[in-house]
Amino acid sequence: MIAGTLRRYGRIVRHFVAARALEVLALQASPLLGIFLGGYRIERDGILAPGLLALGSCALTAHIFIFNDWAGYESDLRDPLRAPQVFSRRGISRREVAGTAIVLLVLAVLAFAAVGPTALLFGAAIAVLGFLYSGSPVLGKSTPVASSLNHLLGGTLHFLLGYTLFHALDANGIGIGLFFGLVFAAGHLNQEVRDYEGDLVNGIRTNAVAFGRRRAFLASLLAFTAAYAMLAGLAAFGILPRPLLWSPLAWLLHLAWSLQALRRGPDSDTAVWMQRRYRWLFALVGLVMLTG
Repeated sequence: MIAGTLRRYGRIVRHFVAARALEVLALQASPLLGIFLGGYRIERDGILAPGLLALGSCALTAHIFIFNDWAGYESDLRDPLRAPQVFSRRGISRREVAGTAIVLLVLAVLAFAAVGPTALLFGAAIAVLGFLYSGSPVLGKSTPVASSLNHLLGGTLHFLLGYTLFHALDANGIGIGLFFGLVFAAGHLNQEVRDYEGDLVNGIRTNAVAFGRRRAFLASLLAFTAAYAMLAGLAAFGILPRPLLWSPLAWLLHLAWSLQALRRGPDSDTAVWMQRRYRWLFALVGLVMLTG
């Protein structure tokens, strides 16, 4: 019986690692940068608290993705892009997925509680936003604009989760957090362009479905532009490293790629093409934040 249980949950872990691990890990850049920008020093602060926070953040992010997969199970089966990756195709039941999501949420809560009340508060707020996005008919993925505000707030809180580990919440942290929130919201608008066909079939009124792919793509570009402007402004005030004053050059490259994408037509392939490029740009921005 024990061997069968281990095999069953091993199958669940392998499926979700293959389907979601890269996304979960990529999203940890924000709280990890928050830890360092909040003044973390290994010789003074050690590794226990950052390790627990990273564990909690990974578990919480994985919980949000898996809960979204559970909540969107039926619509994913009708989505030509997502259907091949639906968990039931791997012999995994919805009950097992729900159990996995609950275990991950409990793990995140325990890790944040061990870190402190501030981490627990921010983690709980992010979990609520994840629940609303996947489960709410009013404030979730089917509500244009509101869904983007959800991502803006969630991205901001995810940075602050790390920033407040060794630093009091302040205006500087909120300003940097808004930059990360804008990037997260802009990236998700691009993702809505990618997922347009499946969302249209399922009657999910994302921004791309409600307003059209081209307008959603332009909204993504506008949000990215605001993020680059914030980046330059934060550098000008000395809140972020001075080399980021050159971030308008990265914006020009981003703009050139966006114009090329618009000429190609903002379809699923173009959205993926765009995503690969701007992720490299923001990886470079993160590196400058650390080294600066």
